Amino acid sequence: MTVIARLYVIRHGETEWNRARIIQGQADSQLNDLGETQAAMTGEALKAIHFDKAFTSDLSRASKTAEIILQHHPDVFLVKDQALRERFMGKLQGTKGPANSSEPSLESLEAMRERSVGWYNREIVPYVSSLADNPDGKCRNILVTSHGWLISSFFKSMIATGVLECTEELLRASPRIPNASLSVVEYSMIGSGSEQRIGSTVVQYGDDSHLTGTQTLQDNADMDALRS
Repeated sequence: MTVIARLYVIRHGETEWNRARIIQGQADSQLNDLGETQAAMTGEALKAIHFDKAFTSDLSRASKTAEIILQHHPDVFLVKDQALRERFMGKLQGTKGPANSSEPSLESLEAMRERSVGWYNREIVPYVSSLADNPDGKCRNILVTSHGWLISSFFKSMIATGVLECTEELLRASPRIPNASLSVVEYSMIGSGSEQRIGSTVVQYGDDSHLTGTQTLQDNADMDALRS
């Protein structure tokens, strides 16, 4: 089984709004000092990885996280994409929960999933497919920085539909997506001849083990506000 690519998906580092449990949505809050430290620790953990492509939400907390990580990879061009933004929380942005889940200005969960999956089909699927069509024995690595709810929604949808394989044990081990946590999808060539296909397997999910010694938040104010 030959690994042809790995997708590294990282949630942005902590912001003051995270710490204060303020609903962020697509409001453009900034990393706090701890958030920058978390991004730097993530960059240190990934500095030996050669990234071939890098994508980020255009919101500054995500793009700044990516920029800090890519300080170890100065030749990698960072693509900012609105499709990787957090769920739009409408009138709830800048407030604290509990909140009304029927607030009409909220982006629907389906719409958020559609834009994340649409981005994946537009950017990742053709690239990985091209590697399978023209194998050279090298593993390509892709960096993505985004937001907690979008990452969680994306992975759960892709796993539920069978696009990504993932064990129940891995999902149970990290039910949340902490700030600066890492999720990894591995793409491998499976089978041979006309039966050969690309296998897509989640090998890490919500992993914050590289942040040892920092106080990592395990909650998400945006998600929790609508559950209260």
